[in-house]
Amino acid sequence: MQRREFMALGAATLASGLTAAQTASVPTPRATHPETLTQKPLIFDPKTLDGLSEKMIVSHHDNNYVGAVKRAKLIEEKIVALSSSANPFEFGALKREQMVALNSMILHEYYFDALGAAAAMDGKLKSMLESSFRTVGEWENEFKKLALSLSGGSGWVFLVYNERLKRLENVWSWDHMHSLWDSKIILALDMYEHSYQMDFGSNAKGYIEAFFKNINWNVVNSRVSAIA
Repeated sequence: MQRREFMALGAATLASGLTAAQTASVPTPRATHPETLTQKPLIFDPKTLDGLSEKMIVSHHDNNYVGAVKRAKLIEEKIVALSSSANPFEFGALKREQMVALNSMILHEYYFDALGAAAAMDGKLKSMLESSFRTVGEWENEFKKLALSLSGGSGWVFLVYNERLKRLENVWSWDHMHSLWDSKIILALDMYEHSYQMDFGSNAKGYIEAFFKNINWNVVNSRVSAIA
């Protein structure tokens, strides 16, 4: 073999080895799961609600809820695309925004799914409310007062089952971020102004009363029944 041929063969071999090494060092892209970030349609006819207009409900669903789903998808794509050499604050900022978007998506689903004005409280729910709050009326009064405390601002109010204390609790949440850990959501009320301003202006109390008239207790009862 002539010297020129030997050098050409050596260069080709080296290049082949480098290409193989580079290929081997490229990590498999992290998977995204768009199927888990799919918007849910309203499961009731918004025209049938009492005191909550179709226009407001559809706007709330199509803009705020669907917008949260879209943001969650986009943020996940950006997290997956980040280089492993990215600065910690880049990961931190995206993970915070991801939590806000995912929680907004999830909480809106709890909220919309429990609308539709069907049935009434069943015996198990009444019994648990009485055990936790003495009477159903005291629970409702506390829940509404907690919601009113957020009027003019923003946030959520939840009825949850506290797994640690084995009882129902009313909980407030700010910026889709606060929660009572180790608890299960039974009922969610959106107190961000976008949820009522179109119909009620600054009359948060009127909105809260209308929300209670439109609760689908079948859904709430089923959430309570799922508690072990």
